[in-house]
Amino acid sequence: MKNKKNKVKYIDDGHTIYSMEGLRKHKEGNLEVNKKEKNAIIKAAFQVYLPVLIIILSGFTLAILLIYFWLN
Repeated sequence: MKNKKNKVKYIDDGHTIYSMEGLRKHKEGNLEVNKKEKNAIIKAAFQVYLPVLIIILSGFTLAILLIYFWLN
């Protein structure tokens, strides 16, 4: 059985181990885009993420087919 009398209670003495000055939150400004710019942003996102999604889905499909043919 542990003795609770020997437990040291933490007392905050106020000293800093690491300076947190550089970790301030930056204020986010309002980003105003028109419809043409918004469509360009969405198109660019699809051009980046769609190939990655296709590669991942084809990998899963290949794994499922290999397991199917291996077990039959």
